[in-house]
Amino acid sequence: MKQILTTNRMQSFKMCRRKHYFEYELGLRQQVDARSLRITTAGRAALHALQHERSLVAALDALRPFYEPCPPATDRREWDYERETVACLIAGYRWRWGEPLTMIARPKRFQLPVINPKTGAASTIWDTAGQWDGIAKMPNGQTVVVKHRFTAEDLSSEGSFWTRQQLDHRVTHLLDAGRQLGHTLDGVLLDVIRKPLIRPGTLPMLDEAGHKVVIDRSGHRVFNPNGQPRQTAHAAKGFTLQTRPMTPLEWGEKLLEDIGQRPEFYYARQVISRRDEEIAEMQSEAWEVQQTIRDAQNKQRWFKTVSRDTCSLCSFLTLCTSQFDPQQGTPRGFVRLDDVHPELQGEFDRPKGSCCQPPSATRPEDVIATPVQTARPTGHPERFTPANEASQTLPTSTIPEDDIPF
Repeated sequence: MKQILTTNRMQSFKMCRRKHYFEYELGLRQQVDARSLRITTAGRAALHALQHERSLVAALDALRPFYEPCPPATDRREWDYERETVACLIAGYRWRWGEPLTMIARPKRFQLPVINPKTGAASTIWDTAGQWDGIAKMPNGQTVVVKHRFTAEDLSSEGSFWTRQQLDHRVTHLLDAGRQLGHTLDGVLLDVIRKPLIRPGTLPMLDEAGHKVVIDRSGHRVFNPNGQPRQTAHAAKGFTLQTRPMTPLEWGEKLLEDIGQRPEFYYARQVISRRDEEIAEMQSEAWEVQQTIRDAQNKQRWFKTVSRDTCSLCSFLTLCTSQFDPQQGTPRGFVRLDDVHPELQGEFDRPKGSCCQPPSATRPEDVIATPVQTARPTGHPERFTPANEASQTLPTSTIPEDDIPF
């Protein structure tokens, strides 16, 4: 069986051989990275359902297998917050862009030979692989490869995200693969969703009459001289407002409101094209990189690239500084993957469950689709709340009212 060379693997090796060793030779990933991957995989599955079944209900239904049931030893509230986050991002996406794209080909995982640019011969050791989210016909007549992306980066023209896409070989790779597979393509549509920066907060606890509950240092409820319950905290007097965490539904309402107020923060699209010489450059680079990786594998030479730019954000910094020994097993805070290319997972690897699961490039500030000018998304089109959630006792906290983050 051939080894797989993805653009992510190439990027990892070019950045730091030791990082590549941890990621692709040992299969290690930080646990927090697993959460990010899950959000991306679940979100893409929902977008596939939305594009091809043209139904928001089907899109939200496609999320269910990823979040039912909650895994053991997992914080249930955080799990439900994540599930609600993805659902709201998908509902907001539908509101933002209106009718789904006209798809002419479904999502596809591809595997193609790595070609020697001088001889035209295929590598006997490596194949290149990737995955697209479909091929669409744009309203202006362009035919594009569609790639959905979830990111935490700034999607505005002030950020660096779109500038980098003009150079990123991941875009070039998708366009090259699509043409190799017989499609006449004008570019790649990057359809990007930004993950929220806001977080679930707390809300005041209310009594049966709808009054806030304030207590003193002794734990007794505080009343005003007129006998009415006090409604504000007072740190100097030791009066604190009783609060509770948001339920997943309340968090969803908060997120949908934020999406409605600033949709451009969360959603952006751009068609990016490539010149033939750029595709040829990428193909030559892939051949050179696979030879260098193979040499490193044969000689077990996984040198570290130490610099502020590589180490400060590297998830494997602690392993390098602690002299991690692979023979000691999986280090704390990491998981070991059987498939070292999780980015190739998606609709094809959906969890089983009862429900379905340069010059010519567009400028960053150009949006290719007009937002639907309707009311902001309010409420929620679909709920995943367990039937008994309303009866569950919510934990409480006692913090000064001025510290409440919502």
